[in-house]
Amino acid sequence: MPSTAGEQCKSPNGVLIARGAGRDVDTYMTNDAEVFHAGSGEHLGRKRMSDYEVGRMVKIVLTISHLEHTPENCDPANLRAWCQRCHLRYDARHHAENAQRTRRDRKAIGDLFA
Repeated sequence: MPSTAGEQCKSPNGVLIARGAGRDVDTYMTNDAEVFHAGSGEHLGRKRMSDYEVGRMVKIVLTISHLEHTPENCDPANLRAWCQRCHLRYDARHHAENAQRTRRDRKAIGDLFA
């Protein structure tokens, strides 16, 4: 059965949430004023919407992450259903390494034609 919430942060798929800012950074609020930790999904309680510092509104779209960064490996142990935030944070180092490799390769190609 497909997951209806992110496996890490527990954010609900397809729902508009408020991402916290300032004193509420690293949290999110659902439309029923429930507040959760954005990293662990721990329920932090209810808060008046007028007391919650909103950074931005986001529609949650669960994505499938390949933990080993190998799309061909579809073993369930290698897959996680994560929201955009969790997925991008997990992949940040991998993306930075790929970008550095791409810049280095472009520079090397440019040296060939200098």
